[in-house]
Amino acid sequence: MLALLNDEQQMFERTAQRLAQSIGIANPHDLTTRDREQDWNRLTEVGLLGLRLRDNGIPLASGVEVMIAAQALGETLVPQPFASAVLASELLVLADAPHALIDALAAGETRYALLLDRTLQRLASPDEPGCIAWDCAGASAALGLSAGRLVRVSLQHGFTPGLAPADLTREVRHLRSAPGAVEVLGQPIDLPALKRWYALALTTVAADIVGALNGAHAGAVAYTKERVQYGVLIGSFQAIQHLCAEMLVQTQAAHSLTCYAAWAVDQLAPDEALLAARTAKAYASSVALPVTEAVMQVYGGIGQTWEHIAHVYTRRVLLDARLFGDESHQLQLIADARLGAR
Repeated sequence: MLALLNDEQQMFERTAQRLAQSIGIANPHDLTTRDREQDWNRLTEVGLLGLRLRDNGIPLASGVEVMIAAQALGETLVPQPFASAVLASELLVLADAPHALIDALAAGETRYALLLDRTLQRLASPDEPGCIAWDCAGASAALGLSAGRLVRVSLQHGFTPGLAPADLTREVRHLRSAPGAVEVLGQPIDLPALKRWYALALTTVAADIVGALNGAHAGAVAYTKERVQYGVLIGSFQAIQHLCAEMLVQTQAAHSLTCYAAWAVDQLAPDEALLAARTAKAYASSVALPVTEAVMQVYGGIGQTWEHIAHVYTRRVLLDARLFGDESHQLQLIADARLGAR
């Protein structure tokens, strides 16, 4: 693979970063005061929701472009349901669902949550007890998987908000009672295609973690250049320098693994692409909490308060780390693959 982004990808990255700066949140207060509908319109206007639409069977954008967008939006804690929209679009395409459904999703006219099992490790069927609709802000329905068939279930029946979720930037609902009617969409999704979808899902979530870690780290470093303690900037303290350096090393390592996984989504065989994605997700999940905890430590007392942005970063990556399996889950599956287990 080419380790560097090409000119078009660099331009796309700058566009995504500018968008993320305009619709992201700078403090917890923004979570309740931003105009979510206006921000959603900005997200759709630049075409991010249609990245995985097909032209003669070929995705308009590769896994690398999806990674770039997810990382940029994670960096500013954008609360819009980008990840679920892109992954739902990919599911609809793989199932050969009606084009009208796919086009409505890409245009931002329809939103779908993803229906996950109670462990958050995989797509679930609506008849599974305790399943969860993830990233469902503004969504009226969720997409799940039942016996290899893509299914749609309304969020208006049986789904209710649970306790306050760990992630304050994305909405989660729990299935508490019998769901409404379940509709089968399109054709069965074969196993290779489903593996490639999971590779894209794992890579997208890993990219969101990397983006959030980048944003949290950048804020902490900027703070070390402003905060004065004992008459000097705290950035001059060796202990603080070591904390920031270690955070940077861990974040950059996660970024490198995620870049390879993003390239692998479309370029390698499904099993190899999934293995690369599991590796990236495992490492990103393993450093998510240590890095954000270190960020809070750099901020000191202010970083432990509800009014500061630091805990919002921490809570976002905590849920990300669990999505589609945490590091322990991924490492077990990587070991199974390497040792030939099935």
